[in-house]
Amino acid sequence: MTTYVPGRTPDRRRTIRIKRSALLRDNIDDIDRPAIKIAETRDELEQAFSLVYREYQKLGYVTEPNSSEICLSIHHILPETAVFIFKSYLRVLSTVTEIFDSTPFGLPMDTLYHGELEPLRDANRKLAEISALATSNEARWSNLFIYVMRAAFRYAIFKDVNDLCITVNPKHVEFYKTIFLFEELGPEKYYPKVGAPAVALRLNLDDVEGRWKKTYSALDFDCNLHSFFYRVTTTQLTMSHGKNFLVERNRMLDVDTVRYFFIEKTNVLEKATPDQMNYIASIYPELN
Repeated sequence: MTTYVPGRTPDRRRTIRIKRSALLRDNIDDIDRPAIKIAETRDELEQAFSLVYREYQKLGYVTEPNSSEICLSIHHILPETAVFIFKSYLRVLSTVTEIFDSTPFGLPMDTLYHGELEPLRDANRKLAEISALATSNEARWSNLFIYVMRAAFRYAIFKDVNDLCITVNPKHVEFYKTIFLFEELGPEKYYPKVGAPAVALRLNLDDVEGRWKKTYSALDFDCNLHSFFYRVTTTQLTMSHGKNFLVERNRMLDVDTVRYFFIEKTNVLEKATPDQMNYIASIYPELN
């Protein structure tokens, strides 16, 4: 719950929050060869999954520890899923996964908020979910979070997504609503997967640029989220595929990588439905 402070308008609260967190401050000069890209190799994926596991474990969100110490879902087997990573040369420092709505997989948040998502689907809106967001503790001062969020946001726009959804701990709800202009999609519920409460949020991308521009146009440059998300990519940051990563290509995992992550390292496929297994078999026929 947000505490009301007399004399503080929403813009004032927003400015104070951004300035205090230095959210848009460029703090990547000390990072060796910084780069942001969609993970493509087994090493990049394993580093991303391991980072999520470590950081979630510190927060008490790992309810089913595994000896492989990686955190992934069945949605990571889908070619459409994009795992964004921020790297320091060969090391992954931050990651976020963007999952696109599909049949028969849906979205991870369907386990709690299927009833809230169905009206959006009935309206033929294209949905995507932000998931598995983590940054190495040693790199938190660099605000890498905002870079991977910008990558996921740009990619959602590129893929013609109408609604970008996320489940967050209740203590983070006001941040996402105040800074990114998310709206509440569903009430607080207990999320057994992470052993904590969650709230479903939705960002309508149909008119988000206009709303961000209206919200941030009067703010100082170092607090202007609209400028940060829409301006030309900073020159200090190397994006894969030249100026950006918005290049459609086949991201099918090779069958050995699929077997490595989903059979040898985890038991994710054991929980798949028959329809999901049939789909997986259709795209990976070599997989037993």
